[in-house]
Amino acid sequence: MMADPKFLNSLIFFEKDSLKDKEVNAVKKYLADPNFTVENLKNVSTAGAGLLKWVCAMVNYYGVAARITPMRNAVMKAEKDLMTSSKQLAKVKADLQKLSDTLERLRSDLAQATAEKEELKRKTEIMARQLEAASKLIVGLGSEKERWSNEMTLLDSKRINLIGDCLLTSSFLSYLGAFSNTFRQSLTYDKWIGDVRKRKLPLTEPFRLETLLTSEVEIIQWASESLPSDELSIQNGILTTRASRFPLCIDPQMQAVTWIKRKEGKDLDGRVKTFNDADFLKHLEMAITFGFPFLFENVDEYIDPVINPVLEKNIIIQGARRSVKLGDKDVDWDPSFRLYLTSRLSNPHYTPEVFGKTMVINYSVTQQGLQAQLLNVVVGHERADLEAERLELIQETSKNKAMLKKLEDTLLKELANATGNILDNEELISTLERVKEKAVEIAQKLEQARVTAEEIEVARSKYQEPAKRGSILFFAMSSLSAISSMYEYSLASFLGVFVLALERSKRDPELRNRLNNIINTLTENVTLF
Repeated sequence: MMADPKFLNSLIFFEKDSLKDKEVNAVKKYLADPNFTVENLKNVSTAGAGLLKWVCAMVNYYGVAARITPMRNAVMKAEKDLMTSSKQLAKVKADLQKLSDTLERLRSDLAQATAEKEELKRKTEIMARQLEAASKLIVGLGSEKERWSNEMTLLDSKRINLIGDCLLTSSFLSYLGAFSNTFRQSLTYDKWIGDVRKRKLPLTEPFRLETLLTSEVEIIQWASESLPSDELSIQNGILTTRASRFPLCIDPQMQAVTWIKRKEGKDLDGRVKTFNDADFLKHLEMAITFGFPFLFENVDEYIDPVINPVLEKNIIIQGARRSVKLGDKDVDWDPSFRLYLTSRLSNPHYTPEVFGKTMVINYSVTQQGLQAQLLNVVVGHERADLEAERLELIQETSKNKAMLKKLEDTLLKELANATGNILDNEELISTLERVKEKAVEIAQKLEQARVTAEEIEVARSKYQEPAKRGSILFFAMSSLSAISSMYEYSLASFLGVFVLALERSKRDPELRNRLNNIINTLTENVTLF
């Protein structure tokens, strides 16, 4: 173990009084030896070796202390810094917790604000949609407001006037079918209305049967099916379709048969029979069961009693089944079944029982009605294009008015059945918008059709004179039957003579001359006929 020479010299200096000279010299000698160790010194001096040993220990302690002291100082400083840092960390953690709490609160506020924003956005979209729907409703229904307001006022007054109106219309349907137009007019508009007014019953003014019992749409539809548009024919159409009893039509000119066949169309195929047909009962049974129309043609004053239960509607109800006795069979009764009877007799004599079981309707042509029919024949011959346009216009107008009424009914039905907030019902708004657009389009077409119809009527009115002459001649000939039955002429035969006169009369570029030629030829042919 080597010792620091300077340290040993200092030690010898301080301990020289306790060492012998030879020991000091030995120490110095060994100090000069680079290979000097404690063991070497021990051979010279035990006390010196011990001292050296202690000194070396002190040196080692010093060396260790010299290294450890900075570390201890560093540790102390580190511990102090750690304590300071810990306090700062605790403070930072506290601040962080506060920031975390603030952040969480802000996140919660953000979520709430976002939810409110989405809710407001949703409400904004709903309000925008409702505003758009309201605009569509205002635009779409604004034009209807005035008309509906007027109709409400009118309906309020009609509701009050229903007492007198229903009294007159029900009386007409019950009693006046068999009478002529003159008698119907006299009884309804003179005596009955006068009596109602005298008794101060509520009544629509001016009162018209057609206004209460039918509609313009239906009248146009009947006209397109070849029913004349004069007042008597319209009343006959009302009696045929509205009466509670099955109609028995006095139809010498076959107007009723023609109209009924066109009105029912293909549904009558195979179901037009007479009481002389052997299989009429089988076909009648099928019509009753399946709800088809059935027509008895050429009925004379005798009506087969086998159909009395049908005429009287003696319906047997057993649970859900409805049946009627036809011959010896119970036949299922369909409420859609319609029965028509027509007679070509001009003045048949029916018993009171027949009048009680059927609605006897006088379809005998009037002079005004025949004039309208003959006008169609004249115009069809002279101006086929004009007549074709008129017929097409009638059909189109009938179709458009029926469609318009259907659309208006749909519009009111959709509004009446709407539930909840109408502005939220997008399907309803869309339906109403489509209906309104279609209704406006049809209304424009109807207005154009009205103008066209007026123009056509002006052109047709120029051909009135031959039609008027033909009507007068036919009724003059019909009155001859009062002299003798051999002078009974059918309208079909007269129409043949009328068409023949149109074909044989001399052509002329001047309309006035052409009409005179038709009138002269017609008068001559009828006289010869």
